[in-house]
Amino acid sequence: MMTNLSLRQQKIVDATKNFEVTCDVGCDHGYIGVELLKNNKTKFLIASDISEKSVKKAENLLKKENLLEFASIKVCDGLSSIDKNVDQIIIAGMGGKEIVHILSEYKNIKNTKYFAFQPMNELVFFRKFLEKINLKIIKDFIVYDKKFYHIITAKNGDFKLTDFQSKWGYKPKQRNSDYFLWLDKKEEKIKNIVTKLPKYNEKSEKFLKCLSEIKKIKKTKGARKC
Repeated sequence: MMTNLSLRQQKIVDATKNFEVTCDVGCDHGYIGVELLKNNKTKFLIASDISEKSVKKAENLLKKENLLEFASIKVCDGLSSIDKNVDQIIIAGMGGKEIVHILSEYKNIKNTKYFAFQPMNELVFFRKFLEKINLKIIKDFIVYDKKFYHIITAKNGDFKLTDFQSKWGYKPKQRNSDYFLWLDKKEEKIKNIVTKLPKYNEKSEKFLKCLSEIKKIKKTKGARKC
């Protein structure tokens, strides 16, 4: 593990696969891309970011690690300037709607073999979008690194998503200890909201339904895989 890699970043690296060409969108300092190259998880890296300052940091890190010859650095919005065939795309640390926008604008999505996402919010919206564009979820789990992060990987393929799955995660068997810690925090927050609402109205019914669903998930806790 690189010294500068956070637990969140390491879990994203662990969730990727080995491919010829990987694009790290919103690469920031370039830590994830460098880790992929150092561990032979990709042979060529495209590091892109809308911030020229961030791209320069990634370029400097690649130089320091003697890996610049195996990388292409791009200042661009999302995947707008990526014209090379890409096997694997990583988009981490952005809002769910922002990732949706990036994917919506990308013309070569069907030629990409694997995706690793770490959306910061709008998880329900994001999962439903993946279903809509036929990106099948492979992994869907949570890691706790000072706060909770959702990591979702996908590949091209049809799949069906229930409302329950879009809300609570597509892969029940990937509910690890961090997932149930997140669920406890979610339950506590919802209970606090419910106590401040009238007993019977549309909003309170919605939250009470969430509490019922959480209770249902917790019944499966003993059978989970960590």
